[in-house]
Amino acid sequence: MADEMEEIIDEFVTEASETLERIDPMFVELEAKGYDKEMLNEIFRGMHTLKGAAGFLGFQPIVDVAHRCESIMKKVRDAEIALSRELMDVILKSVDTLRLLIFHIKLKDSIEEDISPLLTELDEASEKAQPEKEKTEVKEQVEVKAEAETETEVKEQVEVRVEVEQEDKAGKKEEKPSPPPPPSPSVEEMAKEREVVSHLRVDVSRIDKVMDLAGEIVLARNRLLNLATKLDINYSDDPYVEGLVETTGFLDRVTSDLQLAVMKIRMQPIQKVFGKFPRMVRDMSRALGKDIDLEMFGEDTEVDKTVIENIGDPLVHIIRNSIDHAVEFSDERELKGKPRKGRIILSAYQRGTQIVIEVSDDGKGIDVNAVKKKAFAKGLISEEESQKMSDDAAINLIFLPGFSTKEVSTELSGRGVGMDVVKTNVGKLNGYVEVITKKDVGTTFKISLPLTLAILQAMMVRVGSEFYAVPQSMIEETLRIRKSDVKDITGQKVLTIRGRVIPMFDMADVLSVQNRKNESKDHTYVLVAIVGDRRFCIAVDELLGQEEIVIKTINGIESEECGILGATITGDGRVVLILDLAVFSRSIFSNKTASSV
Repeated sequence: MADEMEEIIDEFVTEASETLERIDPMFVELEAKGYDKEMLNEIFRGMHTLKGAAGFLGFQPIVDVAHRCESIMKKVRDAEIALSRELMDVILKSVDTLRLLIFHIKLKDSIEEDISPLLTELDEASEKAQPEKEKTEVKEQVEVKAEAETETEVKEQVEVRVEVEQEDKAGKKEEKPSPPPPPSPSVEEMAKEREVVSHLRVDVSRIDKVMDLAGEIVLARNRLLNLATKLDINYSDDPYVEGLVETTGFLDRVTSDLQLAVMKIRMQPIQKVFGKFPRMVRDMSRALGKDIDLEMFGEDTEVDKTVIENIGDPLVHIIRNSIDHAVEFSDERELKGKPRKGRIILSAYQRGTQIVIEVSDDGKGIDVNAVKKKAFAKGLISEEESQKMSDDAAINLIFLPGFSTKEVSTELSGRGVGMDVVKTNVGKLNGYVEVITKKDVGTTFKISLPLTLAILQAMMVRVGSEFYAVPQSMIEETLRIRKSDVKDITGQKVLTIRGRVIPMFDMADVLSVQNRKNESKDHTYVLVAIVGDRRFCIAVDELLGQEEIVIKTINGIESEECGILGATITGDGRVVLILDLAVFSRSIFSNKTASSV
């Protein structure tokens, strides 16, 4: 904790020194130039930011000096007092004092400067800088502003008044008239100033550290809740146990709030990624001689900062391939009865606990038969596999590294260049990609990502003697059914749920669980999973309930290969694996000719 505080203080020293270096020459320029509203605003914001940061860290001497300087500059900006050499002298003296105070903080020498004479001098300078005559003039100008409807009218009235006064003073010794005071800052400028001081720049590594600590608190909270529940069952009459249950309940709520707060700190609008694509589409389509429009929706959707850092490359590959190979030339589109101008739609939205990013085009679509032929030619699948493979499974072949060649992408309507990068990067984010395509209609890449990447809601299940965690975002509902409810249709187990026939699989078979107990009960539990638009059921032996878990990565394990997102520690102290149903769904359906109903 001490080291972290030292880092914060070091950053404050750096930023405060930079602020003073930036505004120091402005004072000199302002003195020579006279009134300059933009420069005054810049100085005011610098002092205000410095005061806010010092107040956050408890450096009261800096707060006191900066506050008085800020107040003086605000009065100058608002034309309540006029600039003078005496006033500027004390302001510059204050800047030097601020620099000295910051230097002591940097050296950690614990030397305290006596700033009381300076504070008195600043207060006196603020009062003396406004003679009674100027106060009256300012008051009259305020009245003029109140009567005027626009800033232009105010300026015109003030200029007229100055001209009249110069003519009453005819014959007298010429005096340089004071520049007319400017109008008050606009609402937009004041809002901008407030925005500047309401944000604190924090190093990303510190936020990550807080997120890690929040994850550890979640694990400890889960363990305490589990222990408190067991104690409550066995010693429900004990007042100490009752107090423990109440306290852990409070800790549960606070921990959830903490997790949410930290998660929001990490969130950023996806506009940071989307913003570069209009230019890319424009330049690339023009270079290829194509006419393509890019439409974007949901740019203000907020995603985890890790998503911002890793989703850019996948989207670049998808959009580039859409432009280069999917969207046809205008003449070809016209022959197909399409508009001459092609369309690419990039959108983002939140669905439950997931963020969905879609890239759609109205191009050629993916030729599934061509994909199969090319995969067979490159030795990626056998001829028998090609014949049995469903369209969904065939489309997923485009994500294989072997498909990432220019030749393949050209012959296969452009779906292949860099698609392994898409799969890899999305997998790192614990997400999955779904491809929906129709020949000569278009293709949609749908990327689904968890809202938060470190902590998630999961359903704890038992399969045989093994325990697993399944992300709740992939589960539509859970059911307890009779085994007799399961039917067999041409070798495929199915379950009818509210009139809809859904394929069902046994988790023990999918995971190849060998040490399964003899489950002779006449009922079983089912997870109704939804991965993209695909819906299926998975039978498990027992549902243990929902739990908030922390994902711990396992070195050497790739989720896309084995379907394991990572591991976690449950409330009862078990280390369990977290399953990725998106990977399992591809494995389940890869050799099935029937798609989900």
